[in-house]
Amino acid sequence: MKLKKNYLAIAILSASLVACGGSDDDDDDVSVTPTPTPSEQSSFVTCSDDGCTLQGTVNEDFTLTADKTWFLKGQVKVGAGNVGVNAADVAALKGKGPVLTIEPGTNVKALNDGVLIITRGSKIMAEGTKTAPITFSSLDDDFDGLGEWGGVIVQGFAPHYGAGNTGACYGDGTVCNVTGEGGPGIGYYGGNDPADNSGVIKYVRIAEGGKSVGQNNEINGLTLMGVGHGTEIEYVQVHNNLDDAVEWFGGTVNAKYLVLTGNDDDDIDFDEGWKGNVQYAIIRKDPKKTSPSGSNDPRGIEANSSDADYVPQTEGALANILIVGSEVNKNYFDEKKGKISGQPGMRLRGSVNVSLYNSAVINFTDCIRIDDSDTDGNGTIVESKVTLANVIGQCDSEFYAERAAKTVQSGTITGAKAVTLDAAAALTDAHAKGVTTAMTAVDNGSAFAFDNTDYIGAVKPGTAAADAWWADWIIPGTLDDIKDQGQDK
Repeated sequence: MKLKKNYLAIAILSASLVACGGSDDDDDDVSVTPTPTPSEQSSFVTCSDDGCTLQGTVNEDFTLTADKTWFLKGQVKVGAGNVGVNAADVAALKGKGPVLTIEPGTNVKALNDGVLIITRGSKIMAEGTKTAPITFSSLDDDFDGLGEWGGVIVQGFAPHYGAGNTGACYGDGTVCNVTGEGGPGIGYYGGNDPADNSGVIKYVRIAEGGKSVGQNNEINGLTLMGVGHGTEIEYVQVHNNLDDAVEWFGGTVNAKYLVLTGNDDDDIDFDEGWKGNVQYAIIRKDPKKTSPSGSNDPRGIEANSSDADYVPQTEGALANILIVGSEVNKNYFDEKKGKISGQPGMRLRGSVNVSLYNSAVINFTDCIRIDDSDTDGNGTIVESKVTLANVIGQCDSEFYAERAAKTVQSGTITGAKAVTLDAAAALTDAHAKGVTTAMTAVDNGSAFAFDNTDYIGAVKPGTAAADAWWADWIIPGTLDDIKDQGQDK
């Protein structure tokens, strides 16, 4: 992860930006009239008998229809909001950018260099259904690949906070140009609007992405850069991504109902001042893979705010999370130690504020590792603030032993002799039922409130697999045999 700031205003003609947009409604109004059918005269689309290819900049409202296969070639940018802006440009971009609508059941296939970037001021309206989810994948017909294309990147005008506790990127104004991770051309994101609206991502599957664009610089399955809580993210699967499944870089957007399977690095990763909430997520590491690719260090949850990257504004609350590990995380080779050391189910890197409720971690070397921060390199330590309530762990050890005594914690992980799952991915153990706790959401201005669950895990015990919230819409087979992953110590 890298962070650069550019506060130099790059002049843009506001009129031309407005001309690229398709709606004069304000930022909260997404009731636009999209292009009903693809136009071969558009500069960004060409069609043939095989389907339609998107390339370049989508500069008008446009719809990807379910009756065609769509291809992504290169960096496909929706709108012009990822360039450096000044205050006048921000006003012109907000609410004026194009809207990319994707119909339920649409398949989007990416070439090796394919990336979809929703830039600031634009929207993606990808609202599938349980019986007709939207799918992003590589060109082949199966979903077994890894790192075969880029991923989906959403950029917004919500706040981002700088490393070293340098505060919000916008300072005393509105201008915020933070360089996005993911290689040349990703451009800028960020702003001062926590309620910014980048659209809807619902019943969407993103598979086989994470292409590397340089050392330690890959693309996540779903990257959320300064995305505001006006955006809706629910029922999303990220499968077989070479890098992280979902990563938040600042912003305030919440998420519910995530299925994160077979991803080679972290699954939920948040940093740089993200303030938000996640409820209901199933994380399953690849049960067939025995070690990670390259320098990946696969964990279920990672939060960053340590040492030089010290960002105490980072604050996340998560509830009803199930994290199931495999040999891929246990066989991580630690180059510094020169041996296989394994990875924790969660690594909370110093000075973050994290609350975890009604959740379970299975089959990792350590269930959780909590690091503090040496904020000046001279031993000035700021400790993390971690709350754990009704968290069950079945790992080689509950806490990473070298750090456990140095953490500030409320609650603990309860070690269990066994954690068993059924075919619905619900915990069957008696101690997973009938729990009570007050779950406090992060106040990011969204009025988000957790569902008041009385069980541990992502699915209510006793739910039939066919009735689970993930049934029917996820990639077939990706949660098969999950009931076999709960093991005795």
